[in-house]
Amino acid sequence: MKKKTLAASSSVVLSAALVLSACGATDSSKGSSAPQAGKPAQAKEFEVSFRHTQIKDNAKNRMAMFMDVLKEVEGNVPGLKFVPEGVDGTVNRQTKLKAEFAAGSPPKIFEVFGGSDTRNFVKTGNMLDITPIIEELGLKDKLIDFSEFTVNGKIYGLPMAGSVQGVFYNKKIFADLGVGVPKTWDEFLAICEKAKAKGITPLTLGAIDAWSLNMIPSTVMVRLGGPEVVQGFVTGQTKWTDPEVVKGFEMVENLIKKGYYTQNALGLKYPEAQAKFASGEAAMAFDGSWANATYADPSKSSIVDSLGFFNFPNLGGKGDNMVNGAFSNGFGFSAKVDENEKKAIKEFIKVFFSEKYQKRQLIEDGYFPAIKLTDMSGVKPIIQEINKSIDGLKLFPAFDSIVQPKIKSDLEAGMQQVLGGKTNMKAMLEKLQQSQETENKKSAEQAK
Repeated sequence: MKKKTLAASSSVVLSAALVLSACGATDSSKGSSAPQAGKPAQAKEFEVSFRHTQIKDNAKNRMAMFMDVLKEVEGNVPGLKFVPEGVDGTVNRQTKLKAEFAAGSPPKIFEVFGGSDTRNFVKTGNMLDITPIIEELGLKDKLIDFSEFTVNGKIYGLPMAGSVQGVFYNKKIFADLGVGVPKTWDEFLAICEKAKAKGITPLTLGAIDAWSLNMIPSTVMVRLGGPEVVQGFVTGQTKWTDPEVVKGFEMVENLIKKGYYTQNALGLKYPEAQAKFASGEAAMAFDGSWANATYADPSKSSIVDSLGFFNFPNLGGKGDNMVNGAFSNGFGFSAKVDENEKKAIKEFIKVFFSEKYQKRQLIEDGYFPAIKLTDMSGVKPIIQEINKSIDGLKLFPAFDSIVQPKIKSDLEAGMQQVLGGKTNMKAMLEKLQQSQETENKKSAEQAK
């Protein structure tokens, strides 16, 4: 992944989180109807599918913004009618899109992940190369990072937002404990121990949603081994059993053994763990920047005035001064479009990736923009704090945007077993390496 230096003065960089998309569309009508005497010509209507994943209650604001985008685009393109379709995010990613690309019939505009997902879909020849559109609209220099959607120098998608991962903390609890922001791993552990001694949960965790288990390990692993560790898994240059990888995961295992995570974490979903931090029950929450939408919302959080954020402490390794940040969730477009549909796609890109809507998603829902903003007025204080904490640092991608889907699911299941005491980190990673080797062989065979 192309690394970027984040500068608070130039933009609010990153955040995750949302994933939008588009649904399969009916064939578009072409041309326009003949004008009647004394009346202006009327463009023939044509439909463009638009698949999104904004189907949950917490996505109402987000969905309203997308509908405003679609309405504006329709007003700019004569005859255009969008056909929205809401689909569960996991179903869209793991089932529907794979089947549609295999059949050669993807939606016209759709939610897609960058990295391996985009690369695999590009191989089918059914994903639109939008490089000429980006250049025509002058967006290339405005976008913060589109590397995960770039394949062989061509752009096949755009991230709708970005994210970074770090530690949200309760400033009041820290003050009561007599501690400050930790600069080292030992200081971080000392805070956890002091919080536990006072009956306060050091770190929230909702392990039913197993992906959240891997946020800290991913950061620790790269802090120790450097960013090339993640890329190396799929090339065979890195093994899950390498010393620095094992050490990173065993450091996290130590957090589990010492009881620093939420009790009964295996019985909690990610939003439930967030609620515990937001209610003041925990000192810290290792989370993505998207979580500011919950923690800084007075209707959901009682710690708004005590909310802080810090970058995870350096560990003295090759990846110090780097932050897990990515622009992975975005839009893709079908290559099977006519001229009318292509006009609609270009206008959609122009409207959605304008400062108007990129700033709106930041203010309303805490999603960091995909473009550099020139106006930061009205932005929540915690956003400014997040941005300041990562100023001057470089990004590295989350491992699940690089490795094969099975490796992601195997690691998530393995981490749940470690948390439940059914195995240990070293044994889990040895098993994971066997799976990685099998998947790499499959990938090599498919590439032939």
